[in-house]
Amino acid sequence: MKIYPIFIPHLGCPFNCIYCDQLTITKSKIHSVQSISENVRKFCENNELEEKEIAFFGGTFTKLSFKLQQAYLDAVNKHKDLISGIRISTRPDSIDQEILDFCKKNNVQTIELGIQSFDDSVLKATKRGYIAQTAIESCNLIKKNNFLLGIQLMPGLPGFNSESLKTTIETTINLKPTFVRIYPTIVLKNTELENWFNSGNYSTLSLKESILITSEMINRFRGKKIKVIKVGLHSDIDKENIIAGPYHQSFGELIRADMLKIEILNCFENKTLEISPRDISLFKGFDSQMLKEIKKEKKLKYLPIKINNYLKKDNFIFTNAQADQNW
Repeated sequence: MKIYPIFIPHLGCPFNCIYCDQLTITKSKIHSVQSISENVRKFCENNELEEKEIAFFGGTFTKLSFKLQQAYLDAVNKHKDLISGIRISTRPDSIDQEILDFCKKNNVQTIELGIQSFDDSVLKATKRGYIAQTAIESCNLIKKNNFLLGIQLMPGLPGFNSESLKTTIETTINLKPTFVRIYPTIVLKNTELENWFNSGNYSTLSLKESILITSEMINRFRGKKIKVIKVGLHSDIDKENIIAGPYHQSFGELIRADMLKIEILNCFENKTLEISPRDISLFKGFDSQMLKEIKKEKKLKYLPIKINNYLKKDNFIFTNAQADQNW
């Protein structure tokens, strides 16, 4: 699936969330309806043979006036024979049956909700303006109307703890969304959260904590057949706009390395470890931290390795084969 993103930063939002600066995150300006239509046409032409979806990200799409929503959707639906559907993102307190009927009529097939947490104490601390039950009801209504449901979560917000994490994971699993995005909380410049951080009223997760928490969430969700399609903010965000928090430009790779390490340790045998060539960077990158942790845990001087070109990414086996090298 190819997705063409159209960013509408802060449009429709009833207020700026304490952690949010979408102009900083997306580096995008709001495009005219005419330019959207032309850009979608070019995207479809350039990806003629692939399944395509057009996505409105940022802002709160369903809080826009119906007139503006219609204009945006019409601009895309001029090319509806070339795409599989439209994706929108919105708040859980901006969903009702009338809105969903409108979306269905206009070729919307996927709705992402920026829920962030299913714990009421976190939602209250972050001034989200709704309670967990509101988010749950919106998720169920979206699914009842046969839309694909996406949920965006933000571990590490004010009020976050092990109990709120557990509540959020279990509730997400019970709702059975099509997919999840996980964005560990980062303190961005010119946000209310920056003021809280500078005054000592908020502290961030460390990078290590964030990796462990995100890995746990991914393992739980994947175990229930829920896709995790994105972790962490994108890598090209300007560093000067990040005040604090567990940001890393290769956060996704750090997560992959941690999850693969856990699987290797759980299945460990005192034999040659055969890995995919696509995973060499996980062992050797980031100052070989993953490799060091495996050897430390198993009290090894070195780890016998064989590169197996037939193994897929994130797959491994322990065998009696002759090692290619010792790491």
